[in-house]
Amino acid sequence: MAEIVMAYCAAHAPMQAADPSSAPKEQRERFFAALATVRQQAQARDPQAVVMLTGEHFSNFFLDCLPQLAVGLADRYRTPESGWLNMEGTEIPGAPELGHHIVEQLIAKRWWPALAYEMEPDHGFLTVYHQLDPTWQLPLVPMVMNCTTPPLLTLRDAYDFGIALGDAIRSYQGLDRVILVAGGGVSHFIGEPRVGDIDEEFDTWFLAELGKPDLGELLDLPNDELMQAGNGTGEIRAWVAIAGAMRGQAPAVLAYEPIYEWINGMAVVSYAESA
Repeated sequence: MAEIVMAYCAAHAPMQAADPSSAPKEQRERFFAALATVRQQAQARDPQAVVMLTGEHFSNFFLDCLPQLAVGLADRYRTPESGWLNMEGTEIPGAPELGHHIVEQLIAKRWWPALAYEMEPDHGFLTVYHQLDPTWQLPLVPMVMNCTTPPLLTLRDAYDFGIALGDAIRSYQGLDRVILVAGGGVSHFIGEPRVGDIDEEFDTWFLAELGKPDLGELLDLPNDELMQAGNGTGEIRAWVAIAGAMRGQAPAVLAYEPIYEWINGMAVVSYAESA
């Protein structure tokens, strides 16, 4: 049976890859140091695959057919020629057997993800994956969540989904060691007059609630109130799903930096010590 040997969550602003030096030196150093820490934690556990959740940025799905959840089932994922991210096009190996098992188990728990036999990882995956494995060799099961386009899952829905996802991974017999990652968040505004704003008060509250037993008051936060913290802030649904998968275990906050040059609250939390 597979074990989730580690889980973590990390923000994924494009500018962290496209122009990292645009951020104040001390802030970017603290943020990248946290990413280095989770990479070292992961390497120490010798993972055989990574399951990664992030929001959909209209890279693979659009309004003609936008699933709430989708699971990547490809053998390989061709990454785009991401010159704007300072990344060369390459391929990431998939883990389709694990992906199929996750789908089967989610359906058994009455979650109905879309099946994505083709998927192109965008910055939501690439900025986080590349920091985890710069060699691009760790097999990936990419999963997308609708985090921005109503109607949306509530945070409690995301938590319950995470419980089912964690159970699905742990019941897989084809691998021994899997890590679970969420990319996205924390507060940010995209494509609207408030672009560039960061709700530092919300971010501080969110990270504190994330570490409480049963996530404190977080799961009862209505979607309309969550939207007030930023139309991109809903990506924390992926973080809440990870908390569900790792239920009963408190994360360590490794970094929080409101980096206005990257128009994003940048945070990293790790469940490594409790995994």
